[in-house]
Amino acid sequence: MNDWSHGYNVSLGYTYGFYRELAPDWLDLCARISGFVPPTRGANGSFRYLELGSGQGVGLCLLAAANPSAEFVGIDFNPEHIAHSKGLAAAAGLSNIRFIEGDFAALGASWPADLGQFDYVVMHGIYSWIPPEVRRALVRCLDHAVPPGGLVYNSYNTKPGWVSTMPFQHMARRMQMVTAKPGPAVIDDTVKLFESLGESNSAIFRVLPTLKARIDSVKTQNRAYLVQEYLHENWHPLWFSEAAAEFGAAKLNFVGAATIAELMLPGLLPPATRDIINAQTDSVLRQEVQDCAINQSFRRDIFCRGARRTFNRGIDTAFDSELYLVNAPKDDGEPLKIGTAFGELSLKHDSFAEAIAALETGPKTIGELVALPNFRKQGMSSAIQTLLLLIHMGGIGVGAAKRGDAKPAQRLNSVIARTVCEGAPYTHFAVPALGSALSVSDIDCMLFDTWAGAPKADAAKLGKGLAERLAKVGRKLQQNGQPIDGAAAQERIDAMSATFLEQSLPRWRKLGAVA
Repeated sequence: MNDWSHGYNVSLGYTYGFYRELAPDWLDLCARISGFVPPTRGANGSFRYLELGSGQGVGLCLLAAANPSAEFVGIDFNPEHIAHSKGLAAAAGLSNIRFIEGDFAALGASWPADLGQFDYVVMHGIYSWIPPEVRRALVRCLDHAVPPGGLVYNSYNTKPGWVSTMPFQHMARRMQMVTAKPGPAVIDDTVKLFESLGESNSAIFRVLPTLKARIDSVKTQNRAYLVQEYLHENWHPLWFSEAAAEFGAAKLNFVGAATIAELMLPGLLPPATRDIINAQTDSVLRQEVQDCAINQSFRRDIFCRGARRTFNRGIDTAFDSELYLVNAPKDDGEPLKIGTAFGELSLKHDSFAEAIAALETGPKTIGELVALPNFRKQGMSSAIQTLLLLIHMGGIGVGAAKRGDAKPAQRLNSVIARTVCEGAPYTHFAVPALGSALSVSDIDCMLFDTWAGAPKADAAKLGKGLAERLAKVGRKLQQNGQPIDGAAAQERIDAMSATFLEQSLPRWRKLGAVA
């Protein structure tokens, strides 16, 4: 173990992802729905935002680019992460962000005066992967960094959902210590070990029936993520009560979930289960009974220092929240399927078609959408539930409270597209209209990079540019898991180029991601 790592596996850098729940406008909406008042922003929509454990910095750069009037700070103890973060911010010319190499233990003991306090403090995927003494130091950081009214986001592995996976994680960590192999090889060896145990009809699979599904999922997941997930000296899935008690030391109170579908629990669960949860008079116990009911494995919690309740129903205060159409659900004659941590939900297309049609013409507030004739027929509660589920599944995006200059986001997106053409693993564009980001594929990035160099190019010219960029990174298109060449590949390229011009580019323009 490196002395500076606190048992955290630093053999591979963290992934380059973005998590929409960290966007400030998303957090504000969740707070309002839960019946609490979000942080007060400055006259021009300004706020201060801190990410503790900022990783490669991609997510924070996307947020900074999409919210140019705000100030962003990222702190991470891994110099590799900080170097990448600073390089990306500099390449995009972002002036409202800075990255600091820092250790939570030292910062908790002595918080730098120049850092000050922040309206939003977020932590993704660190809290249950560090030792208890570092968690305590992290909470001391929050005590320094969060003013009254400030929001804190914390995502972490949760019991009881991870209980069945504990044997796999323990054995992976032990095998790494015994063999000293690289992390990805250790993961592969551990999968083989448990597959052998399964083939021998070992009792562990009868006692923990979901273990097999977890191991099957490991086979398809990113190896860098798997190393970061499983191969730490400290891996501590927590009960909600444990996290809430620790946060209480910084005077932080639980506000609600940052996962939209879970904000509607227990209302979306079967009546018998809902009644059991609602019968719990203690709020913390009620959360844990709910976690047991859905076998929760990953919580995304929002806390507030000095949480203020609204004087009316929470959702009413969100009626002026602006929504944008991000990805219109296709009507294939079947109900729209929406995945959640507690099962699959479905919506009939005629229940939301009117809202989608309205959003096609431009952004609308929640209040405007629930006032549509078809929604009024459904009733207020049903209309709101439908809209929230569409936000949860990504069809609709939460609009930024204050939309600023789009140029920083457009510069960053150009950098992202260009570096993806060189093999970078980026997967999102900054979106000013949402104050957030949206998912893009490497094909999207290559087509965009081609188009940026020739904005008047037709689909044929874009296709040629895409083919050149694919060849540069040594990649072939695939169909049914097999690489394709010749006419089949050209047909796919032509189709993707046309879709880019007809659908993707106009959508990005409406959201401000592209000039």
